[in-house]
Amino acid sequence: MTLPAPAMRGQILAAAARLFGRQGYANTTLRQIAQAAGIRAGSIYYHFEGKDEIAACVLDAGIAAVTDAVQQRLQALPADADMRARLAAAVEGHLWGMLQCGEFTAAHIRIYRYVSEAARQRHRAIRSAYTRLWDDLLRQAADAGMLRTDVPVPMVRQFLVGALNWPVDWYDPRRGGFDQLSAQITGLVLDGMLSRPVRPMRAARPAPPRRARAERLELAR
Repeated sequence: MTLPAPAMRGQILAAAARLFGRQGYANTTLRQIAQAAGIRAGSIYYHFEGKDEIAACVLDAGIAAVTDAVQQRLQALPADADMRARLAAAVEGHLWGMLQCGEFTAAHIRIYRYVSEAARQRHRAIRSAYTRLWDDLLRQAADAGMLRTDVPVPMVRQFLVGALNWPVDWYDPRRGGFDQLSAQITGLVLDGMLSRPVRPMRAARPAPPRRARAERLELAR
């Protein structure tokens, strides 16, 4: 039975995501994608212009899943939720989206740097929208006095989202459920990894060159 066009597109993208995640972008061919999708190689062109469009759609699907999960959790909060609750909801949503659509999100992480500029250009709008979502949320937290003032918001976002991406590689539900994972990571994000605050360490002075040390010893005699 021939699948409707939208279903066939989805089948092709799912096959491409699996292959991209396992063997990368450059090592995946259209013929391999077609074979994994159960169709002839030439049939791909009825649904996509080529590998660039397929890659861009896989990237879009990965980001869209995460964006939807974050937005759903934020929208489910009561109107008077504080910034801590909003940040916790966003962290949980990101993790949920990453793990629920693991093949697409894993492919996104693995291939984004290696796809063609044409594929990145197709994908840029949805990626930028997700970046703005986090930047807006973190700026609200900064305005509420919750963030350190010595680190720019874009750097906080890059560090945070980067760290939240990697559980898709190492998370094993047999070692603890999603709720446990989310609570632990949210605690690390919002409370840090130290058991109690400590004073910042003073930077050590660099050792003077050997000649300078010898001269100081001579002067001290």
